[in-house]
Amino acid sequence: MIKKSESGFCYECSKIPCKRLKDLDKRYRTKYHMSMLENQEYIKKHGIKKFLEKEVEKWKCPKCGGIVTCHGGMCLSCGYVKFKN
Repeated sequence: MIKKSESGFCYECSKIPCKRLKDLDKRYRTKYHMSMLENQEYIKKHGIKKFLEKEVEKWKCPKCGGIVTCHGGMCLSCGYVKFKN
């Protein structure tokens, strides 16, 4: 029997990593320079607060301090391109 996650995070599921998460992870590693599996492991080990602090720094625009989107690789404030898909 699969244990459902109370918080909604995959790391709490007894079936991690499932096929769906593996497929999503592969796509995100290739296209968006991030790993869903690594994110889940980090949250499990360090908690959501530390994860969010890390992500704020990771996606902060080095030019203006705005937010760089993971899907487009571009800052929403100044247009700085961190990476191209």
